[in-house]
Amino acid sequence: MSFEAGAGAADQPGEVTNSFELRLQGEVRAIAAAADSISAKLQLLQIAEEKQVEILLAVHEALANAVVHGCKNDPSKEVRCRLEQYANGHILIVITDPGSGYSPQQLPDPTGDEHIHRDHGRGIYLIRQLMDNVLFEHNGREIRMWKY
Repeated sequence: MSFEAGAGAADQPGEVTNSFELRLQGEVRAIAAAADSISAKLQLLQIAEEKQVEILLAVHEALANAVVHGCKNDPSKEVRCRLEQYANGHILIVITDPGSGYSPQQLPDPTGDEHIHRDHGRGIYLIRQLMDNVLFEHNGREIRMWKY
């Protein structure tokens, strides 16, 4: 796993003031260390604690999806995570995996009676509740999550 300073993308209005990229192996045991690294970066950026908690929960869910579904728990595959802070204070997190993708619109409603007692299937729903804007790109292999 490595965190690198990098140039930002033009996804958001305004100037990118801070940008970091994290790469992790596509295995479940790499998720906690990646989340810890992101937490440390959010603290350095002096993001409000409540926002940090929401961002980290969403990032953990997105990383878990990328590792489990995109990489199939294969440590030879890599997940990329980019964090960008903009001059207006907005945070963008982009997580990309090498999988074949999926259609987020096809996911069943996890709040429906038939899904309420299942122990999985709520990650995307949770991410959408925690973040201010969520966008899927590249056939679902990339998730872009904004916190304003």
